[in-house]
Amino acid sequence: MSEREAFELTPKEENFSRWFDEVLFKAEILDERYPVKGMYVWLPFGYELMENVMNVMERLMRQTGHRRVYFPGVVPERVLSREFRFIKGFEDSIYWITRLGKQEIKEKLALRPTSEAIMYEVLNRWIASYKDLPLKIYQIVPVYRYETKATRPMLRVREIVFFKEGHTFHATYDDAVEQVELEVWIYRKFYDELLVPYVVVKTTSWDTFPGAKYNYDLITIMPDGKALELGSAINFGDLFARTYGLEYMDENGERKNVNTTSFGISERSLAALIAIHGDNRGLKLPPKLAPIQVVIVPIPSKGYEEKVLEYAKQVKEMLSDFRVQLDDGEERPGYKFYKWEMKGVPVRVEIGRKEYESRTLTLFRRDRMERDEVPLEGIKDRVKSLFTEIEEEMREQARRYFKERTVKASTLEEIKKGVGEKIVSFPWCGMEECGHEVEEEVGYGILGYEEGALEGTGERCVICGREAKHRAWIGRSY
Repeated sequence: MSEREAFELTPKEENFSRWFDEVLFKAEILDERYPVKGMYVWLPFGYELMENVMNVMERLMRQTGHRRVYFPGVVPERVLSREFRFIKGFEDSIYWITRLGKQEIKEKLALRPTSEAIMYEVLNRWIASYKDLPLKIYQIVPVYRYETKATRPMLRVREIVFFKEGHTFHATYDDAVEQVELEVWIYRKFYDELLVPYVVVKTTSWDTFPGAKYNYDLITIMPDGKALELGSAINFGDLFARTYGLEYMDENGERKNVNTTSFGISERSLAALIAIHGDNRGLKLPPKLAPIQVVIVPIPSKGYEEKVLEYAKQVKEMLSDFRVQLDDGEERPGYKFYKWEMKGVPVRVEIGRKEYESRTLTLFRRDRMERDEVPLEGIKDRVKSLFTEIEEEMREQARRYFKERTVKASTLEEIKKGVGEKIVSFPWCGMEECGHEVEEEVGYGILGYEEGALEGTGERCVICGREAKHRAWIGRSY
């Protein structure tokens, strides 16, 4: 097998699903060869990359007053069952613990499918007065759901390893409304930093979490034309307060229900980044997130091996402010080039006899697959500015990518023509019957709508012809 063949991928444009699986394995993100379907091993490089992604989210959470907690990963059936009245069929996705050692237990325990029930059972002891509110907490934990559809690494799994779930508690409904707006802002900032394009939509009334007042989703589109939900922000009002006894004493001594919200993301965020920016050479990572930002590859030349290596070590020291790695392994330079391109390292520094003698460096940009020879002097500032250039170019590429895979329609026929390979927006009056008719005619569900986006524009609903208030989105989805 040649050096190139070891890192060959199925072309992304021919079979995205196979490309995605291959790049996760060859870039050492995940190992799928685990004997439980829908569960995967995170490898060191992939885990560090996902940590870098979550660090962005944690910074935003703390900046906006949210504090990290940890709640146990199991919940008694009697506590969880209170949620079942809201979620039809929820029981079918639960992993149940029915035996401890050899003994059957009297009450089943569930592995955490989400944490509302687990948290609320305890929080009614934390919250007594209006002075205890607002309370804004989050945790990053695994959750378990028995996914009955075909599983896909990072996209449709039975163990969500990096589930960031935020839960907030407020005195009034209006306070909860403001919190949801903040949650959407956090998600916008987060995905802007990840260079992942998206649209923010409000979920239709018939697709909102049962009992919730409303929720917003961030939606992107994958290379196969399917929409991917990136995160949700849900306003529950006092739904769970009534269920779990979450009350507080207000300033006048009256007992009132607490209003709650929740918002969550998972490793789907990284899946979107990989899918949108990756190419047929592997990952393409933003410098801020890459576990290794700069890799230095010495190119040995007879009689100059030690001199080149010492020069490479000097360069590594000069670049020590970055996440830099010197690859002085035994593999041939060509193999190393393919390996680090697969892993998406933003900048590669190539150092051979020519560079040593001229006190220069050859810089390779992963995003453009281009080389440039630069002087050693000022290399730290050059790499820093290169990171900025790479980020801006990737951001612009993401904008183009999203625009190319979305289409605006003004009639039902235009929706049918565009849907499948792209996600389609269309004018909608907001009437439920018109929304259902679009779904029935097109064969896919409405992903959500941009609330009030078309008011005053004169556009007409594709079904009834009345004035369209909203821009709705429809398409295939994961």
